[in-house]
Amino acid sequence: MLPAFAEAIRATTQPCTLLLLLPSIVMAVVTRGRWLSFVAICSGAVLGGWLFIANVVGLSDLQLRLSGGVVAIAIGVVLVAPYVSWLRWASDPRGRAAVAGSVSFIATLWWRPCIGAELGSILTAARRGVAGQLPAITAYMLGAMMPVLVAVLVMRALDPSAMTARRAAWVAGGVGLVTAGALTIGRHDELVTTLTRWSTT
Repeated sequence: MLPAFAEAIRATTQPCTLLLLLPSIVMAVVTRGRWLSFVAICSGAVLGGWLFIANVVGLSDLQLRLSGGVVAIAIGVVLVAPYVSWLRWASDPRGRAAVAGSVSFIATLWWRPCIGAELGSILTAARRGVAGQLPAITAYMLGAMMPVLVAVLVMRALDPSAMTARRAAWVAGGVGLVTAGALTIGRHDELVTTLTRWSTT
């Protein structure tokens, strides 16, 4: 498990991991670095990782576009929730955590990783039995979420004022909306190809 965890941390420096990491980091900032949201983000990533090695979920072009729209809506809901009375549930820490975990889960469906030795071994062994590889892929996905932990720790250490935290949330949300919007208009393949090329140069 430790080699898989370490390989995932190394993989976070590769552009091909960006589609997995960026939405999760965005949600960590938008939800203002709450630990409950971080736990939900990690849980979503692990669940998505399990489905990834089981080859259960493969999104068609239309489904990728729809998922991009869902993430854009989710980010928008959390951003405007404090100003809209009927969206107040998304201002509650549990509501925000649920949205953050859902976005992280969807991000794993967008992810096309650069396969290293450990992840390759997990995927190969999963063909003979997924259950035995669940601890290893869990370790891998948790390792991949370490930059999200860094973002949370930075926010907790800085302890920004309410206004500063709100501004940071809107900036991060804007980045997330651009990313989700690119998928909504059918740019997933171009993004994956470009990020993979950058990872191998």
